[in-house]
Amino acid sequence: MFSKNVIVAAVFALSLTSSIPALSQAPPAQAAAEAKPAPGVLHRADLDALIPPSVFFKGQSATVQLRNSGGVRFADGGVMFAVKVDTSGYSTSVQERYQDYLVTEVPLRFGEGAAAKTLAPGAYGIGFTPADGFLVMDVGAHTIFSLPVSTDAPMRRPTPLQVVAQDAGFRLYSGRTYISFSAAPAGN
Repeated sequence: MFSKNVIVAAVFALSLTSSIPALSQAPPAQAAAEAKPAPGVLHRADLDALIPPSVFFKGQSATVQLRNSGGVRFADGGVMFAVKVDTSGYSTSVQERYQDYLVTEVPLRFGEGAAAKTLAPGAYGIGFTPADGFLVMDVGAHTIFSLPVSTDAPMRRPTPLQVVAQDAGFRLYSGRTYISFSAAPAGN
């Protein structure tokens, strides 16, 4: 058991810490606000912490190419990310359509104007193809939607996959080809 001296010392230490003001500590509300990550394009360290080493699609797992990834943290704290996938174990028909994996915690709006499509939170296989443009599939490789893409011809250094902030939203790039997206408005 504890000796009387240990118990007295513990009580004394507790009384000291409760009576000394914490000068270097921020108020609880301020500390919580400082701890909340800022919205915007995710940094490499954020992506390293979020993206798993492999993903499941069409009945099998495939490794990801973490160096070819991008993502966003939205104002409500929800995140989305996309990452290139090693599709070498898939059939040619799947490889032609599935190049990337997308995970989102918030509904996303892809495209612009009346043709725009909303994507519910979840995990998806995506691809940029000549025939379909931007293609979104569920994990069983069933097409959810496809949209036309744009090309950023003046882009200086295209990469296999990246996310870039653009106006009030973002762009998901595959090389110089991209699709615009944003968090879907409430009620969509």
